[in-house]
Amino acid sequence: IHASDLLASFEQIVGNNLLIQAKLLAKILEYDPDVIYSDGAKFAKEIGIEEFYVTDGNGNIEFTNHASKKGTRISTPALLRVVDSPDAEVVLPATASAVGDIQYKVAAASRIDKPGLIQFSSHFIKPSGQEAIDGFGVIAQETKRLADLSKDISEEVNLQTKGMIDKITELNTLSENFDETEDVKAQARKLREGLKELREYFKNLLSPLSDLVSIAKQTSLLGVSASIEAAHSTNEKQDFDNLLNTHMVIEAKLMSMVVERMPDKSFDQIVKLTEYTGVAEVWVTDSRGVVEHTNREGGQGFAFQNDGQTGAFMAILSNPNTIVTQPPAHRDIDGAVYKYVGVARRDKHGICQIGNPSRLYGDSTAKGFSEVSKQIKALGEQSKALTTEMEEMIREMDMKAKIAIDTLARA
Repeated sequence: IHASDLLASFEQIVGNNLLIQAKLLAKILEYDPDVIYSDGAKFAKEIGIEEFYVTDGNGNIEFTNHASKKGTRISTPALLRVVDSPDAEVVLPATASAVGDIQYKVAAASRIDKPGLIQFSSHFIKPSGQEAIDGFGVIAQETKRLADLSKDISEEVNLQTKGMIDKITELNTLSENFDETEDVKAQARKLREGLKELREYFKNLLSPLSDLVSIAKQTSLLGVSASIEAAHSTNEKQDFDNLLNTHMVIEAKLMSMVVERMPDKSFDQIVKLTEYTGVAEVWVTDSRGVVEHTNREGGQGFAFQNDGQTGAFMAILSNPNTIVTQPPAHRDIDGAVYKYVGVARRDKHGICQIGNPSRLYGDSTAKGFSEVSKQIKALGEQSKALTTEMEEMIREMDMKAKIAIDTLARA
């Protein structure tokens, strides 16, 4: 469940981030409409954008990193509705590629500077850890089926065992009350018939016990299969963080371009910017690492330190080409879990850091899968050993009963 929750969120993460990126570009065009006349391919390469399209009010593409698409018209109805509706946005369901597990995701927002839309698109790979989850789903279903079957067979075994115990008690009574002064043959015959009935119980027990041994072997094999699926599992925690890194670096670079072009960088305007784009936090520092602009109340004047959570970002001041990404972690200020990414400012020497709330995930669920597979295999082996022991005991009792019947027949 833990792994499924994480891996199923990949598509949602991609969609949300593409929408943030589209809105950031919308703000850039609002502050600097001439950006649309720049080289789209160069712009996308510098920022790290895979694919983007900016249209006019008729849906005709004006600005893109795919030169062959420039001048063509967007044809997807859901996207055209964004063109016709100010403040509209849309995230389309991912489409699968014919090759491998590659997915294609599209998100779009309406332009602010004039009618039109801004579309961002990206491919992402379905996490390979999903294969292990799917495999474990099959194993879980089969394990449950075997467990239910074992329960039904065990009820039959219990019923036969009860009858066997009653018959043994009856035979014990006959044996204890055996009187050699009375008709010995009649008493022996009665004991012999009782033992024959007891052997029927033994026979009726051996069949379901054999079935239980077979189920135990299958359960053990499921444990082996589970081990194989565990080997297929990847470190989905790292996959998740890599995905966030890719998109948040793009957003940090776009945010740096927005800040560069903002005529009014007041607290109120930064708050409005983050509310519109969906970026949770912005921290823009001067050349000393002291915050000049942020959407956090009371955050202005906060100084980044060379140690602690902000320490890694100070490297940007020494080398503007440095990009810093941090995995989700508890924030020093209030303990909330956030992920931060930082790049250099474009307008002056300083840091442009963005942060978004995130979730903490454990290490690869391969560890959990491996533990479960061991337990399934151990359960199968234990069940097999116990059932085999019972089966051998019943066979031994049946053999003794047969010997007793033969002895009584000669009496």
